[in-house]
Amino acid sequence: MKNRVFIGSLSVVIAAILWSLDGTFLRPQLFSLPSPLVVFLEHSLGLVILLPLLFKYRQQIKNINKKTYLAIFWVALFGGALGTTFMTKALFLTGFKDISVVILLQKLQPIFAIGLAAIFLRERFPRVVYLHSFIAIAAGYFVTFSNPWTINNLKTATALTALYSLLAAFSWGSSTTFGKYSLKNIPFGLLAVLRFLFTVLIMIVPVLYLYSSKFSSVSNTQWTTLAVIVFSSGAAAMYLYYFGLTKISASLATLCELAWPVSAIFFDYILNHNILAPSQFIATIILILAVYKITKLNQSFTIVGKVVSGQNLGNKLGAATANLDVKLAKKIPKGLYKAEIIIENKKYSGLLYYGYNSLSKIDCLEVHLFNFSEQIYNNDIEVATNQYIRPPKKYSDHEKLKEQIKKDILLSKI
Repeated sequence: MKNRVFIGSLSVVIAAILWSLDGTFLRPQLFSLPSPLVVFLEHSLGLVILLPLLFKYRQQIKNINKKTYLAIFWVALFGGALGTTFMTKALFLTGFKDISVVILLQKLQPIFAIGLAAIFLRERFPRVVYLHSFIAIAAGYFVTFSNPWTINNLKTATALTALYSLLAAFSWGSSTTFGKYSLKNIPFGLLAVLRFLFTVLIMIVPVLYLYSSKFSSVSNTQWTTLAVIVFSSGAAAMYLYYFGLTKISASLATLCELAWPVSAIFFDYILNHNILAPSQFIATIILILAVYKITKLNQSFTIVGKVVSGQNLGNKLGAATANLDVKLAKKIPKGLYKAEIIIENKKYSGLLYYGYNSLSKIDCLEVHLFNFSEQIYNNDIEVATNQYIRPPKKYSDHEKLKEQIKKDILLSKI
C-alpha cells in the first residue's frame, strides 16, 4: 500500500514539475504562433505518440458506455481544448514575465470544482470549506497584482492575463471530476489517448478554418519545441498524471500538484530572473495553505473498527444501521457521506453518518448499507467515504427525520 501511494504521488509530482518547465522554458519558443494553433499542434503530435494505445485497449473501447464517453468529451473540451488554450494565451500575454502568477492561479481549480458540484450536482461540503475557498480567492487577487492597492490594476493587461488564467483553472477544475469518473470505467492509458483524440477532433475544423495559413510559418525550431513538449509536459506528463491518479486519491493528487507552482516560482527566477513582490509571496503562502486545507477537508476518510451494539433506532426510521465507536471519527468533519464498506472481504455501497442523533440526543457514528439485511454485530468493518452529502441536522419531528433519511438514500443511489 505504501509503495502504491509513493509511486502514485511521485508520478503526479514529476508531471507537475514538467508542467512548470513548460511555461518557463518551452512555451516561450512558440510565442509568435496563435494559442489555439499551438494547442492543436501539440495535441496532434501527442496523439500520434499515444495512438498505439488504441490498439492495446481495443477490447475495452467496445465496452465504454455513453456516460463515460460524455465524461471523456468533457475532459477533452475543457481540460484539453479550452483549458490549455486559455493557459497558453495567459502565458503569452505576460510576455513571459510573472509566469509564476499565471501558474499559481491554477491552484484555484479545486474551488471551481467545488462550486460547480454545489451548484449543478447539489453536493454539499463542510462549511469551513467555503470559508477557505473565500480566503483562497482573496489571496488569488493579491498574487495577481504586485501593487494590489489601486483599482487601476483592473484595467491593465495583467487583469486580462489573470482572466485567462482563471478561465484555465475553471476549465481544468471542471474536468477533474469527469476525469476521475472516467478512470473508474477505463484504464488510464485509454483515457490519455482518448483525451488527445477528442481534443484534436474538437479543434480541427475551427483551427483549419482560422489558421490554415499559419501552418507554413511554424519554424523548424518550433516544431522541435512542440516535439519536446509532447515527450515532456504534454502527452508524457498527462500519461504520468493519469497513472498516478489511479494509485492515489484525487485529494492527495491535488496536494502533489502543488509541486507545480512551487517549482514554477523557482524556475521563473532561475531562467527568467522574475521574482514575486513581497505581497505576492505572502499571498502565495496563504493561497497554498487555503487550498491545502480545502483538499484535506474534502478528502476521503477511512475508518476501521468493530460493529458495536446499538438501540435499534435506525429500524424505527426504516434504515437499519451498524453502529461504530464514535471515537473513531475524531478527524472527520461531521455530516453525512456516501461510502464504500468492506465486510469479510465483500464490498458494499452505503452511507456513513457522524454527528448529532435526534433520537438518542448524542453524537453517533453509524453506517447504513444498501440492499443489506444480515446481522453483523461484532464484525470487523472498513468504511471509506467518497463524497460529503450534507451537514448534520437536528429534528424534533421524527416523521420529518424519516423523510430526510429516505431522501438521502434516494439521492445517494443516483
